[in-house]
Amino acid sequence: MSRAVTTPLVRLSIDRIVDEGPEVKTFVLEPAPGRTPKPLTYRAGQFLTLRLPVAADRPVMRSYSISTCPVSDPRLAVTAKHNPAGKGSNWLYEKAEPGMTLEALPPAGQFTLDDSDNELLLFAAGVGITPLYSLCKYALATSGRKVRLHYSGRDRRTAPFIAALEELERAHPGRLCLNLRMTGADGRLDADGVRSVVAMTDSPTSYVCGPADYQAMVIDALVAAGRPPGSIRTESSGPAPRTP
Repeated sequence: MSRAVTTPLVRLSIDRIVDEGPEVKTFVLEPAPGRTPKPLTYRAGQFLTLRLPVAADRPVMRSYSISTCPVSDPRLAVTAKHNPAGKGSNWLYEKAEPGMTLEALPPAGQFTLDDSDNELLLFAAGVGITPLYSLCKYALATSGRKVRLHYSGRDRRTAPFIAALEELERAHPGRLCLNLRMTGADGRLDADGVRSVVAMTDSPTSYVCGPADYQAMVIDALVAAGRPPGSIRTESSGPAPRTP
C-alpha cells in the first residue's frame, strides 16, 4: 500500500483516537481548519497514506487501511496496529494527539466492492479485519447482498471490532453471518475450514486480508474449491490469486 508522492497532499486534523484493543488504535480524522476545508471522499476498502513527522527533516509516508464506511460513518478513520520496529506506528502511538494536523495523500486502493449482486465471502485475520469491516458496513448499507465474514483473531480481548460486528449481525438478521475463530482456543483456520465455509455459499465474490501466509492459504483453498481466481480479491500487499 505505498505510492510515490506525485499528487498534492491534503491537511487533516486528528479528531479523536480510539483504543480498539492491545496495540490497535483507530485515528478519526477530519479536514484541517482553513478557508475552504474539503471533505475527504473515499471508497470502502481503500487506504490512506499519511505523512508522519517522525523527525523534523525526515518525515515518512505510511499507508493505513480505512476502517470507516463513507455512507454510515460521519468521519474517515484509519486503524493501525503498533509495530515496535516501525517508525510510523511508533510515532502514531507515542506522539499523535487529538487536534494535531497531519498531511496525507488522497485515499486510494482497489480493494473495493465489485458491481455484482453476488454474495460476499470475507476472510480476515488480525488487523486485516480493518478494510473488511469497512466493506461489510458499506455492503449492508447500500445493497441487498448477503455477507459471510470469517474472522480469525487470537482472542476476543485482542481482536478489534468484534462487538461492533456482532451488533451489525443483530441489525441485519439473515444478511450478515459472522463466523469468529479465536485461534488461541480453536487453532488457526486451515484449507479444510475454508472449503467448509465455501460450501455454505452460492458463487460468492471473495475478499481476503491478513498476514501473507494466511492470505496465500485462503486463496489456494478457494481456488482448489473451484472458485475462479477472478472472483477473489486481496489487499494490495497480499499475493495474487493463483491457478492450480
